[in-house]
Amino acid sequence: MRAHRELAPILALDPQRAAPRVFAMQFKEEVASVVGYDSFRTKIECMLIEDVLPFRARGRPNVVSFNEDVGLATLATGTRGAAARELFGEPGSAGCEGQPAPCGALAALGAITAAYAPQLAAYQARFPTSASPSNAFLAATDTLVRSFMGTFSLMAKRYKIYILGSTDVAPFTQSSDPVEVATFRDPDLPQTSSVYVATSPNIYNEVFMWGPKDVRSEGPDVLRNVVASNRKVPLVPLEQELGFSAGPASGPEAVANLRPYKVPGTKARIGFATSLPAFVYGEPPAGTDPCSDVSSYYMRCLSNLGANVVMQDEANIGGRWTGPDGDGIEQWQPLSWMASTDRAVSDPSVRFLYNVDAMMVGNLADLDSDGQSAITQRGLPAGPGCHYIGNAEFIPGEDEPRFQPYAGDRNTFLALAPWVVPDSSRGALREVGAQLAAGSKSTLENDYIETAIVADLPIPADPNRPACVTAPPPPLAGG
Repeated sequence: MRAHRELAPILALDPQRAAPRVFAMQFKEEVASVVGYDSFRTKIECMLIEDVLPFRARGRPNVVSFNEDVGLATLATGTRGAAARELFGEPGSAGCEGQPAPCGALAALGAITAAYAPQLAAYQARFPTSASPSNAFLAATDTLVRSFMGTFSLMAKRYKIYILGSTDVAPFTQSSDPVEVATFRDPDLPQTSSVYVATSPNIYNEVFMWGPKDVRSEGPDVLRNVVASNRKVPLVPLEQELGFSAGPASGPEAVANLRPYKVPGTKARIGFATSLPAFVYGEPPAGTDPCSDVSSYYMRCLSNLGANVVMQDEANIGGRWTGPDGDGIEQWQPLSWMASTDRAVSDPSVRFLYNVDAMMVGNLADLDSDGQSAITQRGLPAGPGCHYIGNAEFIPGEDEPRFQPYAGDRNTFLALAPWVVPDSSRGALREVGAQLAAGSKSTLENDYIETAIVADLPIPADPNRPACVTAPPPPLAGG
């Protein structure tokens, strides 16, 4: 279950009374972690045992942030997922040579849809669904819930922590009806007495946060200790292509979706911004309530609702860290990324104190996930500062003028995970990024760093603590 390249947790501790301790987990997704339900549980629990438990705060809440789509690969769990695991793990096995991504990923989803044909037929009899890649997620609802949610619910209770992460899943219920059990049961688990059954054909990219004890006595067992959740809005083009549904954009439902969670015993009010929403500020006209359209003014609404800690659970799927950003332009991505992690704590129009950006890394089929996990803080002391790779200076003609304020060393970084190699010229970094990418056949292919950042988040924020805590990357093979 170990990633090939691991780095010990990066510690930015400031153990003040009532300050939650946060763990930003840089999780590496690999098909070995989803061979069976025990595989995923072992992977997550081992990361907790090594990177969280030795550093847990006593007498204060501990919040463990995993990533966007940390539950995605569990779609390929078990016997029915074997063909998809092969496609996820071997980019060339899908016959997509010369075809752009996500050809290979779509082939893997097609393998899931075929393997779950009886379950999909049952759902199509219930819901007016059309042919869509999202049908793979619908058909595999029981598997996704049982693996990802079952693991996270259990870990939160077992280790008395808060733990969060997202996956792509339909609303669901838990059923012990013999007919439904027979229809939706995993053939690898013949003794199952209940199953998780979708109640809607809509697939949401949804982040859940589980707490250390049950907060309700009814409903699906894996949701009874969920203390907060958030459906992603707006969606990126890839999610739209897959047929996912966005969370509510307006009205009371949108406000409820964004409402921060107050961590008991602290002044921390956690708001969720899964990837793209963390970049969405907009410029609402004078007198416009930013919560009237969160698809345009997401972060401003989140601030107005009182969030002071932003959990930016992140999977930069389909975009190399050393490549163009998600807008499809040739802008250096680590610089444009500052418009989320840095802006959250430097823009005077919002009131966030911290941004916690836990990045998923690793390749699935022909999709690359890469980046540098970071925790940023408002009001850190002036000093030498630090930066993401390739951001040492603004490059006219290559970088958009709107990103110029984010170039160079910044004192917003409380802690920063290293990339796979030390900072260098963008050209040299692009060469390494190309070797990491799916299908490169390089010895560096998929050899990302798995690590964690551990930080206390006192409120009010401590303006005197050290900034830019980091570590050098582990050496490459052969030094």
